[in-house]
Amino acid sequence: MELRHLKYFVAIAEEKHYGRAAQKLFVSQPTLSQQIQQLENELGVELFVRATRHIARKVELTEAGAFFLNDAKTILQLSQNAIEQVRKVGLQQQAIRLGTYKMVLRERIVEMLATLHQAFPHVAIKLVELPTSIAVEQGLLEESLDLGLVLLPVRHENLSAKLLKQGHLCLMMNKAHVLSNQPYITLETLGNEQWIELSREIHPFFEEIETACKQAGFSRKGHIKQEVSSLELLSACVGMDMGIAFVSSQYDLSREQNVVVQPILRADNDLNSLIHIDNALAYKTEKNTPLIQALIGLLQI
Repeated sequence: MELRHLKYFVAIAEEKHYGRAAQKLFVSQPTLSQQIQQLENELGVELFVRATRHIARKVELTEAGAFFLNDAKTILQLSQNAIEQVRKVGLQQQAIRLGTYKMVLRERIVEMLATLHQAFPHVAIKLVELPTSIAVEQGLLEESLDLGLVLLPVRHENLSAKLLKQGHLCLMMNKAHVLSNQPYITLETLGNEQWIELSREIHPFFEEIETACKQAGFSRKGHIKQEVSSLELLSACVGMDMGIAFVSSQYDLSREQNVVVQPILRADNDLNSLIHIDNALAYKTEKNTPLIQALIGLLQI
């Protein structure tokens, strides 16, 4: 459960209308509905009476929703209080050096910077782009960075990390591909495919992928048709039907007209366990300042 889920829930409960709540939150109504469904799935209960919404076009809380509303408001207030307390302490550190690596999604960085600036307008966020997640960890250890976007697990015991986003490896292919309409794809069926791949110098999971393919009975050596330097080029090449590619489930391809993303089924029938891709915000444990904790708390929203 994330704080944004609570914000969305409280907004709907107070507005008693999904459309007005979406306008208040500056999100689309389908996005708002999807987030509430995720919250209900996690809690295992319905928070709003579906019948009255779909039939009478009214938004009413269920008994569980009414009970949850008070706690949700309390949690949000405590979160806001924590932010205000940090501000009152007086920010001794007026600049934060935030490390990222080349494969971090651009929209995630923009969203992160906007969130930090809104909450702490007087703190300068200096963005430092490095080639890999490992390089970001090294920057944290050397104290040339204060915070860093990394992939879990972190490799150094002197670093601490907070999980931001979970994902897993999927398969991206052109819509015209013969496998594009399958509900899922097994690695064992991909031995003769041509591949588009990220350059090995910046690829965070190249060796893990190669190992998984060899365990499935084939090698991609000689079948990687093109190596590219960005996710945008990766999807563009796949869109031109130059080959297929592995991609994180976190990568939003909804604006790409010619590609589809397919889940991968392993031999153990697990759709999500091929390779986990978990993004986190890391910092040097001994440099755990109140400001850093406040910033991490914001980015977990």
